[in-house]
Amino acid sequence: MTLTEVRRLLDELDIRPSKVLGQNFLIDANILWIILEQADIRIDETVVEIGPGLGALTIKLADRAKCVIAIEKDPRLYEYLRGLRLNDVELIKGDAVKTEFTVSPPFKVVSNLPYSISTPMLERFVEGEPKPRRIVVTVQREVAERLGAKPGRKDYGALTLFTQLNYHVTVAHIVSPTCFYPAPHVESAVVVLDRRDPRVKLENDAPFHAIVRLGFNQRRKMLRKLIAAYDNVEAAFEAVGISTTARGEELNLEQWIKLANELRPRV
Repeated sequence: MTLTEVRRLLDELDIRPSKVLGQNFLIDANILWIILEQADIRIDETVVEIGPGLGALTIKLADRAKCVIAIEKDPRLYEYLRGLRLNDVELIKGDAVKTEFTVSPPFKVVSNLPYSISTPMLERFVEGEPKPRRIVVTVQREVAERLGAKPGRKDYGALTLFTQLNYHVTVAHIVSPTCFYPAPHVESAVVVLDRRDPRVKLENDAPFHAIVRLGFNQRRKMLRKLIAAYDNVEAAFEAVGISTTARGEELNLEQWIKLANELRPRV
């Protein structure tokens, strides 16, 4: 949709974009096609879309996928989308962060994520089960950079590690604020997450998520002190070859996995 089309439709629906709901509608067709190209939808796949808004992306996804599950929180937009009677689209009204929905593999997530829920939605998909084969989302540029961050950078943190544990991260395109209406105050990015297995296997009972959260809870403190409640911490650091003065932000993904594999809760 063009800027003129979006404005006209919003006027007809008597809707003013909500900052609280993170409503910034895509008005650049080039970005829409970049998202679709990166998504590479197959005819046997289900696609989950969060915040379909006025349906510009939804319509294109429905032309390609077996089924689209679209979750819209705004009741006015939900009613508008329902009135379109799109084939092969399961429309759900609710808060995507809290709403339960069932999806069977193989599936992908393709969405212009509302800024207000981008982090919790990414956490839900990369940590939940079943996991998407691919995630293609437009998010704030700083969120995209967090997902692909390297050790030692200030944007390297728990979300980085939880994502990279199961996904290869590619920032496919930087998106100008002028590509949206209303224009946000920050740049956005199309980020692509491709499912992969880590080079080091994580054991089933390893406390990876727990120690990562602890390690970045107070990131300037030494990691050894933050996870002191676990058994054999000193021996684990030695086995992995980590300095006892290291902070969480200094460890790469493989070191975090190896450390988690060595640790067990103190009985």
